Parts: sequence; structure tokens; C-alpha cells
Amino acid sequence: MDCGTTKCLIESVAQILGSIAILTGGWWFLYTTQFKPRVQFDLDCHLLPLGSGGRAYLAEVFFIFENKGFVEHRLYDLSLSIHGLSDATSTGQPPAESTRLFNRRLFPRQVIVPPNYKWYFVRPGVRQIITYQALLSEPGPFIQVMSGFTYRERSKWPHTARRVFSVSSKAASAIASGTSQEGVPKTLE
Repeated sequence: MDCGTTKCLIESVAQILGSIAILTGGWWFLYTTQFKPRVQFDLDCHLLPLGSGGRAYLAEVFFIFENKGFVEHRLYDLSLSIHGLSDATSTGQPPAESTRLFNRRLFPRQVIVPPNYKWYFVRPGVRQIITYQALLSEPGPFIQVMSGFTYRERSKWPHTARRVFSVSSKAASAIASGTSQEGVPKTLE
């Protein structure tokens, strides 16, 4: 084997390895940026008083999804739970360290995806709003709405959101009329 053949062989191997490195880098870039779940998830809730006693409310929960990625995502096991303040906390007493602040279960955790659907989906660049209504009996001054979903069926790592909403009659009547508490039209932008 002469020096020219060995040099040619080394150059060919170097070119092949360089091409493999470029292809691997390109694959890694696409995998880490475009195909990973990039869904922004938020909640909103409108509370409407039922009757004049102010003891029962209709909660309309808005699940807001915005797909900021480049692929369609399926949302499996979309669940909802609503909790109220404990009796001690709603009277102004701080909770004991070992108790949760919102420990009254008003609406137990429940998957809200209809059984015949199995999942909801959000296409790339789309803002999707899904609504669900729940009846709440004596919710107290504030409620905590918790929700989550998974990107794969029966996954144990959910994407979650949790927010607190006021149940005051002023806020509820403003929402029912379509305006904020300051009189500004309320929209889900």
C-alpha cells in the first residue's frame, strides 16, 4: 500500500465522519426544537350565581391551550378539580402548617374528555379553548381550579395548571354581564 492510497483512504473516512456529524447535529437540532411539546396551558373561570341566595354557582372553566411548536399535539386525560378554602381559612385564621389551604373538595378530580373522543388535539400555531361547566355548592369566598393533561396515553407526568378565583357576588355579576369589575369588557384574548 503506497502513501497516496493511505492518504486517500483517510480523507474519505474523514469526509464520511464529517457528514455523519453534520447529519447527527441536524437531527438533534430538529428533535430538540421542533418535535418537543411546546404547549402553553392556562385556565380561566367564570362564576355565575344560581338563584338569589348566593349559595350555589355555575362555574364555567376555560382550558386555554396554545401550541407554539411545529407539530400537532394530542391532549390525553384532561382532568379538572375545584377546591374551596377550609372553614378555618375562610374565617381569617391561617391554616396549620400540615394542612392545605384549599382543602374543601367542591368538584373531585375527574377526566373531562368524553370516552368516545379519547383525546383533544391542538394543531401547530393554534390557540384552542375548551370549556366545561360544573355546579358548585357553597364554594366560599375563593376557589382553586386545578387541571392537567398528558401528552401520551396513561402517562404519569402531567402538564398542569392551577389558579385561584374570587367568588364574590360583585365579581360574579360583572362576569355575568360580560365586563370586568372595573367595567371593562372581559374577553378571552
